[in-house]
Amino acid sequence: MEQVKSIQKSSQQRKYPQRHNRYSADFKLQIVRKYLEESIPVSVIRQECGVSSNTVVRWVRAYRREGEAGLLTRYRGKGRSLPSPVRQKIVELKEANPVFGIKRISQLLKRMFFLSASPETVRKTLHDSSLMTAPPKKRQRNITRPRFFERATPNQLWQTDIFTFRLGGHYAYLIGYIDDYSRYITGLELFRSQTAQNVIEVYRRAASEYNPPKEMLTDNGRQYTSWRGSSRFETELKKDKIHHIKSQPHHPMTLGKIERFWKTIYLEFLSRAQFASFEDAVERIRQWVKYYNHKRPHQGIGGLCPADRYFEVQVELRKTIEQGIKDNLLEMALRGKPRLPFYMVGRMEGQSVVLRAEKGKLRLSVDAEEDDITQEVIYNLNEEGDNHGEDKERQEKTDDKLRGDGEMPGSAVSVDRTAQARGDMPGAFDTLDGVFAVAEAGDGGNAAGAGAQSESGERAGTEPTASGDDREKAFGPHDEHGAGQTGEDAFEGAGGKESGDVKGREAILRGRLAQD
Repeated sequence: MEQVKSIQKSSQQRKYPQRHNRYSADFKLQIVRKYLEESIPVSVIRQECGVSSNTVVRWVRAYRREGEAGLLTRYRGKGRSLPSPVRQKIVELKEANPVFGIKRISQLLKRMFFLSASPETVRKTLHDSSLMTAPPKKRQRNITRPRFFERATPNQLWQTDIFTFRLGGHYAYLIGYIDDYSRYITGLELFRSQTAQNVIEVYRRAASEYNPPKEMLTDNGRQYTSWRGSSRFETELKKDKIHHIKSQPHHPMTLGKIERFWKTIYLEFLSRAQFASFEDAVERIRQWVKYYNHKRPHQGIGGLCPADRYFEVQVELRKTIEQGIKDNLLEMALRGKPRLPFYMVGRMEGQSVVLRAEKGKLRLSVDAEEDDITQEVIYNLNEEGDNHGEDKERQEKTDDKLRGDGEMPGSAVSVDRTAQARGDMPGAFDTLDGVFAVAEAGDGGNAAGAGAQSESGERAGTEPTASGDDREKAFGPHDEHGAGQTGEDAFEGAGGKESGDVKGREAILRGRLAQD
């Protein structure tokens, strides 16, 4: 047998003498020219030059695609090195949460920090940091391959079950409802007993908040069904026209999604938390369910949170995360550290809304699915004022489109500005004769006015009001004044001093006398 192997090895060495050697660019070019210019068959080139047919074909393709540059020898590097901020964040997440696996850490990096690292990269990093523990050996079971099912839309099928655990030396029961498509927890409450009334109570709360589903999947427990007649729970489902599906007896795999949720809440929360009382446990479990629905990536749905799927914002969310990862790569290249992300993705009246902060700007995008139109508004966070860059230009273009023919252009002014008049027309305060402010600064019995000053010199009120000087900086100086009104007599706004109000009223009276 050893002689046969040695003969085969020697024949391969004679057939391809340069099999494991690197060929020069000139040698490759000669082979390619023989095939293209002299039309020598590949079989002949293989026998004469000792090069395999696949290699000749690969060289010819590279020459046709890139020319002589495609025949140059390319050395493979060690691959892209992982940035140090990403490496540090992986170690921090593992040290803070030892139960997190490589997939969970990879998904958290993308969603919470806009950092990209594959599960294999996370595994190597944790192994180099001596934080990777060997997984426990799974017991071999002689079971058939399970059949997976999942509904296509939210609120099409709910699964419900009851989980029992020890709390304060007594048994406690969690009654929960989970959406089959999104894994969103629509209802979950903690009770001291597992009665049908408690099951119906949780269902009514969930149905009133998220609308009833079309189907309900349960086991054969006495709270859900009865072997003769209809149970109270089935009667409740019939009122909402819900189709009741019951799993096979002694087959919990049918309710696999909510069974897996029970394991998650027990390992990640119940076994680690300490509750002061039963009421404290009820409140804190509700808070953890919010975390599970909105912040915890779920491996069963591709790293999305259950709320992303339930409210159908997964497409916009993936685009936002991918764009954030690209921006963070540039940020790490320029400044050596990533930037913490700020973004919000949701839906409002059938429209997708994305709010994201980037490079000192706040970008708001609204996408209408029916019209297939995306509206975007950008606010500059570094500048003061209400009109910001692109938003101001976009508003001016909209005003030009809405303005009709022969219509005089106008502009929006603040209601706190000084009354203006053009030509012989009186100012804005002369619309009604004898009408003044209903309540001036300092008027009233027990409450201080908007412009009243306290003993410490600060003005009372819930919100500060801009003075005349501040408004002049924001809107610019006025070129025109009301009839008989000078710049010195211009009164201040609602937050001005009492002397400014008196001067303002005197200016208005002088203007009226001049008109008479």
